Amino acid sequence: MFTRIDSSMSMAAATRVSHLAERPSPTLASGTGEPIRSRWPVYSEDEIAAVASVLRSGKVNALHHGEQTRAFERAFADLCRAPHAISVANGTLALELALRALGIGPGDEVVVPARSFMASASCVAAVGATPIFADVDPDSQTLNACTIAQAISTRTRAVIVVHLAGWAASMHEIMVLARSQGIFVIEDCAQAHGAAQDGDPVGSLGDAAAFSFCTDKIMSTGGEGGMLVLHDRKAWERAWAYKDHGKLPHPVDQGGAPGTFRWLHASLGSNYRATEMQAMLGLCQLGKLAGWVETRQRNARILDAELAPLPAIRLTVPPSDVHHAYYKYYAFVRPERLASGWNRDRIIGECIVAGVPCGAGSCPEIYREQAFVGSPSAPLNRLPVSSRLGETSLMLPVDPTLDAETVRRMGMIVASVVANATA
Repeated sequence: MFTRIDSSMSMAAATRVSHLAERPSPTLASGTGEPIRSRWPVYSEDEIAAVASVLRSGKVNALHHGEQTRAFERAFADLCRAPHAISVANGTLALELALRALGIGPGDEVVVPARSFMASASCVAAVGATPIFADVDPDSQTLNACTIAQAISTRTRAVIVVHLAGWAASMHEIMVLARSQGIFVIEDCAQAHGAAQDGDPVGSLGDAAAFSFCTDKIMSTGGEGGMLVLHDRKAWERAWAYKDHGKLPHPVDQGGAPGTFRWLHASLGSNYRATEMQAMLGLCQLGKLAGWVETRQRNARILDAELAPLPAIRLTVPPSDVHHAYYKYYAFVRPERLASGWNRDRIIGECIVAGVPCGAGSCPEIYREQAFVGSPSAPLNRLPVSSRLGETSLMLPVDPTLDAETVRRMGMIVASVVANATA
């Protein structure tokens, strides 16, 4: 299903690997002599001015004022081809609110990926339900219909599909499975702003979708922020009420006699609101999103070109129907092709010494976090694909603050380290 760049090489590529292996170990003297650093997020002058205008107006609260929040919600819903969106303080709250909107609670099970950020599973526990961990696809690092099916039980009410690192999961097949089983699908789009499958944007394909605008995400509304996208009006009403202490949206919209007390709270809830400043930042960035994703894709192609000839590296390329947003770039070490004394962690360490911001990436097996050890959520045995990815993944930045030459230099340094590590 997925196209994989493997170790089959042309003579030219093989020659290049040989030359790489002959190089001395890279140091900070490589290229400019300065460590490569991402400066993302960067806020442009128009964004700073727009936020300043909101502050000067004094209209900063989403409930009492809300002009920017409502505009951001409408624009984001349009991006996701959905009728409803709710701006919230962060992506974790967006996930929790999605579950509450769909009526998920104690006694229910929700299938989640083993490989993701903690919030993709902890949100389920936060509403009193039980997360059930499923393995992921070795190329996309996302759930697919087969891995989900293996985790479904009679108590399953929903599945949270994480579009990890910007690779849109196989949503069409997942939705067919979900509809046949009568379960909800929540898209976790925290790392996938601008991604799509078959031209359908992430956020448009499931029953609900949660986005994060945290500090280094593809969109970042000043350090924190989130958005919940919904397709059902009743679910939207439940979510709207819960994020605002249980208020009904219609009485709030309709107002009342000046100075009189209004009875607005029909249920219990909390305060999940974001601010007008965050909404203004989001509005400014929506018009830049497509260009940012194009730059990320360009940077990923540069890294592909530098790393593809290496027999000790496995690269994955999304199929033609996937529009990858590249929140981060992943490559995978082939341990069987490494020389004695080398492993993935040593490669990461050598890259860091050489000035490259390389890491292992997402949590590979959330069920191994102390919070889940010994819980009903933990599988009896470790999930093999997630485990393998956790031992072999290399993650690199590809955000728009990195120009093409810097990304090329980064790729060359990583290639040199891996070539030295190759048996």
